[in-house]
Amino acid sequence: MSFGVTTEELSHFVRQIFENPLTGHVKEKVLPGLEKFGGQEGLISKLRSNPNEGIEESEVPERKATFGANFVEPEPPDSIWHMAWEALQDPCLIFLCFAAMVSFVVGIIFDEGMEWLEGIAILMAVFVVVTVSAVNDYQKEQQFRALNAVKEDSLVSVIRKGKTSKISTFEVVVGDVILLSTGDMVCADGLIFDKNDLGISEAMLTGESVLKRKGKFVLGDNDEAAVKVSPALFAGTFVQEGEGRMLV
Repeated sequence: MSFGVTTEELSHFVRQIFENPLTGHVKEKVLPGLEKFGGQEGLISKLRSNPNEGIEESEVPERKATFGANFVEPEPPDSIWHMAWEALQDPCLIFLCFAAMVSFVVGIIFDEGMEWLEGIAILMAVFVVVTVSAVNDYQKEQQFRALNAVKEDSLVSVIRKGKTSKISTFEVVVGDVILLSTGDMVCADGLIFDKNDLGISEAMLTGESVLKRKGKFVLGDNDEAAVKVSPALFAGTFVQEGEGRMLV
């Protein structure tokens, strides 16, 4: 199966909508991009999707291979050795290590009997403190990542082959039609063109508390005014009210 649009073109189009909220900029930069796709119908056709039927289940692997999965790989965790080194940077531990070296010098060079054993005892104490601190930090990091993964992996309603089903957000692919309702978090960037009563909170992205209405473009009264309605929804935003269907 081949698609009439690339990942880069889709990303660029959604980014242009996000970065150009004013009517004048939308006319200049966003609408020409939508026309390039052939408008709403053309974009849906290029993605080989259907607003009412969604996509076929059998298409999911190929869409993942072409456009990627709906999952951002987290940065690799710090190794336990790195955490041990960080723990060792504590000024008190550095001072104890210095004191241990002094004890070695005094005990060995000046032959002060068993003085050098004090140095070993100090180093052993430092080793225990660093080990316990590093192990605790490593375990906390692993627990935090596990909780984060559970929090991000929620269930969403999608239409596939004309049937509504619940799937993991990680299984959502480009071309999926997602059903949104009050309280849902938008799990992926997408577009919504159908009539709806959605009110979207984009506070986490823009800091604005005003609900955004979604649908076909409705431009402002002048070029300096913000667009009244935009079709773009962004991952991480929340549905404060209403229901609607979004094309990923």
